[in-house]
Amino acid sequence: MPWSVFRRVLAPGAGLALALLLAPGCKEEMPRTYPVRGKVVQKNGKPFPGGQITFTSVADPELRGYGQIGKDGTFTLGTIGHTSKGRSKLLNGAVEGDFYVNIRPSAGGGDTTTPPVFAGRAAFTLKKTYKVEAREDNEITVVVE
Repeated sequence: MPWSVFRRVLAPGAGLALALLLAPGCKEEMPRTYPVRGKVVQKNGKPFPGGQITFTSVADPELRGYGQIGKDGTFTLGTIGHTSKGRSKLLNGAVEGDFYVNIRPSAGGGDTTTPPVFAGRAAFTLKKTYKVEAREDNEITVVVE
């Protein structure tokens, strides 16, 4: 094959490869999150007195919102967003969707406010799922039965 024909065949492919190499790096977006705050209560309406709360996405279990439950039962969620390149960032709120809720009660080191039914109990997942909506005011009451 003469050099001129060979060069015409390779030129478009080489040009495309060079363009891809020189193009500015594509920035991967972090997942879109929405503010989530709320309160964890027992079925009798009293606040759940402390611990940790985790919202795990029903659609994608890798997506989770985390928070601390205060002694008054209140919590605010945050999500650790990841890109495929290993970049991570703490984001306020949680992604939109349905979530399983996992509660890890306080260890109880002298905490006499933890009801006996929860004292020393390991983490547990609630049967009901909760929904985070694409809005700026997700206020969720989580009921522990």
